[in-house]
Amino acid sequence: MLRTPSAIVAVAWILLVAITSIAATTLPLVEWGVLADPLAQDLADAGALPSTSHWLGTDTLGRDVLSRLIFAGGEAIAGVLLCVAIATLLGLSLGLLAGYYGGAVDAAASTVGEVLQTLPGIIVMLLAVAIFGTDLAVGMATLGILLSAGVFRIVRSSTLVVSKELHVDAAKVAGIRVLPILARHVLPNVLRPTIVQASITATLALLLQAGLSFLGQGPPPPAPQWGSMVREASDVIYRFPWLMVPTGLAIILTALAFNVIGDALVDTTSIRPHRRTRRRRPVPASTPESDSATSGDHNTPAALSVTDLTIATESGTPLVHGISFAVRDGQTLGLVGESGSGKTLTALAALGLLPDGVRMTGGRIRIADRDVTDASDQTLAPLRGSTIAYVSQEPMVALDPSSTVRALLVEPLRKHRRISRGEAHRLASTLLAQVGIPDPSAILRRYPFQLSGGMAQRVAIAVALTGQPRVLVADEPTTALDVTVQAEILELLRTLRDDLGMAVLIVTHNFGVVADICDHVAVMRSGRVVESGDVQRTFARPQDAYTRTLLEAVPDAWPQTTTRAAVDAPPLLAVEDLKVAFRQGAFREPFHALKGVSLDVRPGETVGLVGESGSGKTTIGRAILGLTPAASGRVIFDGEDITHASARRRRELSTDIQVVFQDPYSSLDPRLTIGQILEEPLKAHGVYRGAAARRRVTELLDRVHLPADALQRRPSEFSGGQRQRIAIARALAMSPRLIVCDEALSALDLSTQARVVELLHDIQRDTGVAYLFIGHDLAVVRNISDRVVVLYRGEVMETGDPETIGASPRHPYTRRLLLAAPVPDPVEQAERRKLWLASRTTTTETEGSP
Repeated sequence: MLRTPSAIVAVAWILLVAITSIAATTLPLVEWGVLADPLAQDLADAGALPSTSHWLGTDTLGRDVLSRLIFAGGEAIAGVLLCVAIATLLGLSLGLLAGYYGGAVDAAASTVGEVLQTLPGIIVMLLAVAIFGTDLAVGMATLGILLSAGVFRIVRSSTLVVSKELHVDAAKVAGIRVLPILARHVLPNVLRPTIVQASITATLALLLQAGLSFLGQGPPPPAPQWGSMVREASDVIYRFPWLMVPTGLAIILTALAFNVIGDALVDTTSIRPHRRTRRRRPVPASTPESDSATSGDHNTPAALSVTDLTIATESGTPLVHGISFAVRDGQTLGLVGESGSGKTLTALAALGLLPDGVRMTGGRIRIADRDVTDASDQTLAPLRGSTIAYVSQEPMVALDPSSTVRALLVEPLRKHRRISRGEAHRLASTLLAQVGIPDPSAILRRYPFQLSGGMAQRVAIAVALTGQPRVLVADEPTTALDVTVQAEILELLRTLRDDLGMAVLIVTHNFGVVADICDHVAVMRSGRVVESGDVQRTFARPQDAYTRTLLEAVPDAWPQTTTRAAVDAPPLLAVEDLKVAFRQGAFREPFHALKGVSLDVRPGETVGLVGESGSGKTTIGRAILGLTPAASGRVIFDGEDITHASARRRRELSTDIQVVFQDPYSSLDPRLTIGQILEEPLKAHGVYRGAAARRRVTELLDRVHLPADALQRRPSEFSGGQRQRIAIARALAMSPRLIVCDEALSALDLSTQARVVELLHDIQRDTGVAYLFIGHDLAVVRNISDRVVVLYRGEVMETGDPETIGASPRHPYTRRLLLAAPVPDPVEQAERRKLWLASRTTTTETEGSP
């Protein structure tokens, strides 16, 4: 707060009011002649303007205004603080419990909050004064109870969101008790809205307190009160208008100070790296560049061309270093590289949509026949959507959740094509049919959140097509999708490119996607194009070592990491006929996520569980971990039925069963340091304390190949792969016997995936831990598993060893999963695509068969 001048002034004002009032009431300042007697009257000097004897003048009875303001100020501040303390503590406690537990606790607390919020504050305060007398503390305490309803609603809604975060689930699985979870993982993440509400409460308390005194219901005269001073001034406002100024200004400044302090406190709760670990971003080392990437006939004008593009931060740190490429009509160029290579920045630069703090520092960009290098937003606006369009990685983020699909399509159709609303409605249905949506009329009425990921991405592509663009920029359009949905979206993009003659620029980290759809490729590393050219030549004979490294990181090229553990040992984990259902409202049938699933995992074994989104694979993992209740069936661990284990037993089991979640960004609490994250389960179980805990944490970091200085840093200071290593270290903290890896690789680049898989194998070899490895990419799962279980719509379709599953799958759905994952070989991928297209009909006809 000391870095915010306005906050310093606000705190100084509050302290000035409080300290002078305390001094005036505890020290004989009147006898010493420092202050005038606030009760002494001098009718001959009534209503006097400010002077050396009375710095703020006198009131209608000749009493010193400054002295009365000072004597009343402390009680005003104390009343506000009492009200805020009661409102915040009560609302915060109930909000945390209601949001975390839900159910009956939430219903009871919400009912109390609703009742309190309907009561008129000033009337209830008057009633309290009538019952308990004119003690201002009683009125402010009553007001605090009433205003706690506002704090409760804010905290409850924030807790509902935070308690669903993966880092809270990770704390539960780690065996942390409820109160420490609320204190360490939930409370810090709901403080910001709580502080805002507290500052609003302080302002309301000050005004209502003044209002109570204004109505004559505070301490009886002649005791000075800010509200009664305002009333007295209002009675004579036409005779002595100055009297309203000092008291009104004191109230305004105090209310403003509370709000400024609240804003400053909110700023102090933002997450910042530790000062000693903050580093300047290094400038990437120079790398020899290959020929600039081009696509198509050099004599044909490019639909999009980029020449010697350089991008840097506002502080001058270079991010992209002089890259060049061209994309021509009817062709696809793939920008491929790991996260941080600069590929997305390059695509955004072509659209003129670089993020804040980043700017283009050199080079030229041409869209069609127009140079847009230095174009303003007003110049680019007519081109966006009509000449160049954009499809983002996250359709659920890109599509406005408050608009129906019809509205999302009609607005750009009318803007770009200058047509009537009726014609736009007709074209909207046509566009949905064009992107492969089977029932356009039904989808037009839905909101984005009512669509699956693949369906939402199809709608996003339809929105991009509304302006009949010449260039389509697709930024990781399939990364968030299952392999089968990915294959469908790639086939859609290929069809649209061929039918409409568009130029397509695809940004991706997946070489299989490039082999499937791209004609030309540009490989990026550290902001440079290290290799570019025709896809078939580049894949067959890569010239750059980095390109070869990325091609070797695809699942089919991974070295064999499993030991094919013996299967004759008794199961460590057995899932028997497990069923899970989710309620969908009072008037709808429950959704049956699992329909009698059975599987087992033996000691030291890796069992892969694979299926599309919605197949129920994550639900199985959460049921094993006790995060999702089972409707029927059994989960048996080491011979013990833990299906409905108590909270206490779950905490004990957390030393044997652990989890690595899919998202390394949300599975680690952003407010804790890595040392605190790793020490938490150790201290919770009381096994390691003090120096022993610190030694164990250092061992864990070494186990996952991270430096010891990582302990003092926060998750935001690490890459995605490093964060996943930290999550693995946390899972290993108590030396578990089973780790559930829930999509632990899907958020990572392929090269990072390969390194994490190698780490998991090394840990398994050294410790004998068993893995239940959940994934949606069969090519990945079968390369790291001893056995594979294929799940579809809550049922097991097929179980077997990876070689058999990969070479001769029995079920059509399994064959479709295998064919849907693209491979980094353009020739082989073309054959696989033909087989996959043929398999879609077969799978549809037999998808329900066991």
